[in-house]
Amino acid sequence: MIEIEGSGESFTVSADVIAEGLKLQPDQVQPMLAGRLITSWVEAGVDEDFGTFRLTFATDKRRLRLIVDALGEVVSKSTLDFGGHDLPLGARKPGAV
Repeated sequence: MIEIEGSGESFTVSADVIAEGLKLQPDQVQPMLAGRLITSWVEAGVDEDFGTFRLTFATDKRRLRLIVDALGEVVSKSTLDFGGHDLPLGARKPGAV
C-alpha cells in the first residue's frame, strides 16, 4: 500500500514511492527535486473528479502520476516511460506545449 500523508492540496509522498515510479534510488530523489531535475505538481479534480487530486512527478524520461482522494488514499497509479527518448515537454511541465 502506498502511504501518502496530507489532505486537501498539500501532500507528502515518500522518496521511496517517487523513486520506484521514476526508476531511481531513493537517495537521488531529494537532490533531484532541489535541482529541478524532477518536476512535481498537484492538480485538483473538477466536476466528476471533485475530491481527488493528481500528483505528478516527472524527469526528462519518465513520469509518475498518482490520483489520490482528499485523505491521501491512492485511487490509481500510472507511469510513463519513454525509454531512451525524452518525454514531450507537455508531459513534464504543467501548461507546457
